[in-house]
Amino acid sequence: MGENYEKGLCSLINYAAQKKIQLYLLGDVFDYWMEFPAQKSEKKPFKSIQSLRETTLPPLGSSVLDTLKKYNQACGPAYYILGNHDYWDAGYFASIGCKVFNDGCTIDLDRQTVCLLHGDGLPTKKTRIHGNLITPLKRPILHTILRSASFITLFQYFFAPNQAWSMMKAFSNFSKKKEKPALANIDSTLKNLINFSDIDMVIAGHDHLARTVHTKGGQYINTGPYYENNLVLTYSKQGWVHAEWDEQHSKLVVKEKPSYSL
Repeated sequence: MGENYEKGLCSLINYAAQKKIQLYLLGDVFDYWMEFPAQKSEKKPFKSIQSLRETTLPPLGSSVLDTLKKYNQACGPAYYILGNHDYWDAGYFASIGCKVFNDGCTIDLDRQTVCLLHGDGLPTKKTRIHGNLITPLKRPILHTILRSASFITLFQYFFAPNQAWSMMKAFSNFSKKKEKPALANIDSTLKNLINFSDIDMVIAGHDHLARTVHTKGGQYINTGPYYENNLVLTYSKQGWVHAEWDEQHSKLVVKEKPSYSL
């Protein structure tokens, strides 16, 4: 996280607090975020290595976390759906007032059921989110492994926090250099989530390609990349629109985005 990213995100959160805007964070707000539960100094059996006394946090994003805490205190909880870059939360996000979800949630909005996801897939063939049965959005094997309790336990057993964070940062930088997925991939990864009678809309991020996809069962909207051009998705009486956060003038500037049909 760079200084400009943190500064801009803090100003956006403060704007949301001032305007009483409900925040929904769809993951990857922080890069290579992993909390380390403190281990007791004495030797313990392998099963006891996660005995908690306190938590060691990554050395990043402190200003964003402080601003988010103030937002939660003033406006109620921001929804935080963990992404594949900030999944390793051990309770800190909830401790500052966020409402945290491992895989996603649904909200009722103007008589519509909206499913909010990070977008890198779901853990099983059938996942129930707030009473709604979501069927296959296949999570990549690597993401499944990295999110597993066994991996987290082993990783934190063999590596100290600073070592782990350095490795995660290097892996994150490498993964960012990979080519972004083509829009044609939306057919195989998204339409299975859309055409269900109890879900009217799916909103996610992850691949950072801002778009609106219409299907016979509803629509899917990708929020786009905030980290690249301050892009967010907003909802008002006029409906859903992509907007760019203009920090200098403290306002959201509507952006026209392409629309696709499946």
